[in-house]
Amino acid sequence: MVSRRNYFSIAIMMFVLLFLFQFSMVIRDSQNTYDINSNLTEKQAETMTDKDFIDLLFLPSFSTAEKITDVSGRGVGLDVVKTKIEALGGNITAKTVAGEGSTFTISLPLTLAIIQALMVKVGEEKYAIPLGSINGIEDIAKEDISFVQSKEVINLRGRVIPILRLHDILDMEPVENDPESLIVVIMQKAEQQVGLVIDELIGQQETVIKSLGHHITCDKLFSGATILGDGEVALILDTNTLM
Repeated sequence: MVSRRNYFSIAIMMFVLLFLFQFSMVIRDSQNTYDINSNLTEKQAETMTDKDFIDLLFLPSFSTAEKITDVSGRGVGLDVVKTKIEALGGNITAKTVAGEGSTFTISLPLTLAIIQALMVKVGEEKYAIPLGSINGIEDIAKEDISFVQSKEVINLRGRVIPILRLHDILDMEPVENDPESLIVVIMQKAEQQVGLVIDELIGQQETVIKSLGHHITCDKLFSGATILGDGEVALILDTNTLM
């Protein structure tokens, strides 16, 4: 017998296979909420945010069964759904409110072959950032950067946003060691925002995605590559991994 959870997971996978154009789909389950902290220790629960609890739903072998048996978590789970959606360049997020139900939001790119991208430079190299993940571009003065728990953040219109310096992530030398201002590309995934610090904006461009193949096993920072008009190759940043 297929459980309600398995029916839900299979339904999402079917939607992923059927729709290959850009869209956001919302699935609401008004009958079920998830009590997901019952097997956590009090110490673990104290350090976890609401998002950390929700992310447990997407772990392999997670089960919503009230009593765990030998077959609990053996079906098609949300970890498979998340993996398939992210492989298509999309993302899935979940919200649950006790007594009201749960909401799953799925976003997929316009196409699996051609995307609109923002071309940027980090050091002397060019990179492509999918436009669908970009919320805006800001010029941030050096003195407007603060630190929260030893991590750099900016306050953008009343919202605290962490920033990541791409030259540090990519292990490259910055164009300027101590610039007076920073170019920050604001990335958004559901309600989460992160700023990516780059060296130079090139412009918007339609790019054809080329697979990196199975022989390149880097840490999944890149979702593919594209060949520019001058024959130069630019890597496409995987925004899901960066966030």
